[in-house]
Amino acid sequence: DKYIAYGTLRYERSSKFTKDPWGLFPSVGLGWVISEEDFMENIEMISFLKLRASYGQLGNDNVVASSGTNTINNVFGAFGDQALNGFTSTSVFTDNTWERVEERNFGLDANMFEDRLSLTADYYIRDTKDAIMPITIPVINVVLQQNAGTIRNQGLELSAGWTDNITDDFSFSIGTNFTTVENEITKINNEEGFINGGSAEFRQISRVGDPLLAFFGYEVEGVYQNQAQVDADPFAANQPEANLVPGDLIYRDQNGDGFINADDRVILGSFLPDFTFGGNLGFNYKSVDFTMSFYGQAGNKILNRKRGEIIFTQDTNMDADLAINRWHGEGTSNTYPSSAGLRKLWNQQLSEFWVEDGDFFRIQNIQLGYTITNDNLPSTRFYITAERPFTFFDYNGFDPEVANGVDRQTYPVPSIYTVGINVKI
Repeated sequence: DKYIAYGTLRYERSSKFTKDPWGLFPSVGLGWVISEEDFMENIEMISFLKLRASYGQLGNDNVVASSGTNTINNVFGAFGDQALNGFTSTSVFTDNTWERVEERNFGLDANMFEDRLSLTADYYIRDTKDAIMPITIPVINVVLQQNAGTIRNQGLELSAGWTDNITDDFSFSIGTNFTTVENEITKINNEEGFINGGSAEFRQISRVGDPLLAFFGYEVEGVYQNQAQVDADPFAANQPEANLVPGDLIYRDQNGDGFINADDRVILGSFLPDFTFGGNLGFNYKSVDFTMSFYGQAGNKILNRKRGEIIFTQDTNMDADLAINRWHGEGTSNTYPSSAGLRKLWNQQLSEFWVEDGDFFRIQNIQLGYTITNDNLPSTRFYITAERPFTFFDYNGFDPEVANGVDRQTYPVPSIYTVGINVKI
């Protein structure tokens, strides 16, 4: 077919929403198979070429059924010399409804060189409307879920593959994919225009114009090297309660008012990557077969809360990188504070010191096999497999793949090596 058009209409109900449980979700798409046109007949290198565009909506109810309502809270108090406990009943955000994911997509599919080369390219704009986000209720100090805003993801998705039979004995295939992601909050349904997240000193923020749950803290300009540098710094004079000494972090005064406070916090990055990539390679040569797959990402940040929790809990241990590279005298480090400084509230505030690059490249799987075929024997294949044998990254943690970019001493994913045999009778 040269011209393609389709449409769907979904009408769904979810018992998780009490006020408006029904959702209507349409989608439409158009396609033009250019390779079927007469003017493409003499272009032999292109066997298939298609342009397409689509628009659609999907509903998401993947939330806890009572996430918008905290019906009962424990409360504690005192009456005279007696401690009393009890319960309060609260009902908020009972009008939660479907998250509505609205996507526009423009793409191209192509096969070339007798279908040995395949190409796919997509540009997407994905808006999650009525996105359910955590909202803190100040009076009762609980976190509930509410349809609180709109989140946009947009970018490119590219993939390419080549499959070829070189001889009767040798064939190979190569595939790769690449995706860019630009995440931005375009709407927040409150007067402030932002939602605070994170916990304790490790703050995150979701606000209009920035990525979801971005890390929010202080930029670091260096480490105080000697007492003369501290004495010459106006921040030390303006904030004597900080008790700044050599080995403490130097924060950037973003607004130039001579003080370091909450107004100087900036976006330090997001747990969401700028792009992700992956690929695979395989070949067969006579009785030998080989496959390998890999993936990775770049542009994301990781909050090293693992390091912070060890320090804040007064643990006597610290990771090797911090122990070796800490400030321990003038000129020894302009990046890491001193061991004593790590115990101070000044240096424990969320800053660039705690936020690290999350780029990584991982070999996911390698397998090498050899098959014995003989008319008098069953087909037998010997193989060696390595799962996650190599991961390359600079992050000072066990594993760079961290949910939501916050590492709370995530246990590392193991590498697994297998030797096996398959016999077909």
